[in-house]
Amino acid sequence: MAQQGVHYFPGHMQKALRQMKEYLGVIDLVVEILDARAPLSSRNPLINSLIGNKPRVILLSKQDYADEEMTKRWIDYFAQEGIPAFTANLMKGKIIGLLNQTSAPLMAKKREKEAKYGMKKQPIRVMVVGIPNVGKSTFINNVVGKKKAVTGNKAGVTRAEQWIKINDDFILLDTPGVLPMNYADGEIAVNLALLGSMREDVLPTYELAKTLLNRFKESYPEALKGRFDIDKVDADFDGLLEKIALKRGLLEGSSPSLEKAAYLLIKEFKDGVLGHFSLEGPKCSN
Repeated sequence: MAQQGVHYFPGHMQKALRQMKEYLGVIDLVVEILDARAPLSSRNPLINSLIGNKPRVILLSKQDYADEEMTKRWIDYFAQEGIPAFTANLMKGKIIGLLNQTSAPLMAKKREKEAKYGMKKQPIRVMVVGIPNVGKSTFINNVVGKKKAVTGNKAGVTRAEQWIKINDDFILLDTPGVLPMNYADGEIAVNLALLGSMREDVLPTYELAKTLLNRFKESYPEALKGRFDIDKVDADFDGLLEKIALKRGLLEGSSPSLEKAAYLLIKEFKDGVLGHFSLEGPKCSN
């Protein structure tokens, strides 16, 4: 899919960036949440530069949607960058224990300082950041143990900052998802649209589905076998969409609807029901 660049920056995102910058002075730790299927594409360089040298851990979300071996490679990749990373199923995993374990070395100086001056141990003030639909609210609901943050499988659900006390060890600041203003690299925009981090109408559905099928052809040729009885992805993309349409009864009049099949394919990938697939691998390992 040829994309020269995409501009997508709702006004509330600019406000969110300003507020993040204001809060950083009182933050001890940043939890940056990335989608495990495309960690680089789901990493906002604006947030990355804003965080600077603030202690940070990376959570690769949607572990149950991604290629397990590829996710391991990503954890190694970020370790080489000097950033501790971990992954989890946000719906089922015990995240607070993983967060404690991963962040403890970064918070050692804070704890040593408290002990040195006889201070009572203070909660770690954590800022949770990430682009839309990477799982920030689901992460918070998991660690709180009950629903406190609004969730939804679409971009732009969280629109205001929230301080949430987790326990005596952590206080979290949730922030709205923020995308970069421009995507000079069209492949990144395509990945984000496939992940559901950009509105579906930003890029054409048919072309997105064609790109997804091409990714399956390159990396997961038997990806659609169980779901749609397609033995192997080939170059006849319209033929593949027609098979999906016929399998699911997606018709326009009496003819199979390629547009409806394209929409279904993208939705089932985004929702993780097609299987465990990743859209990109660490560039240093390619």
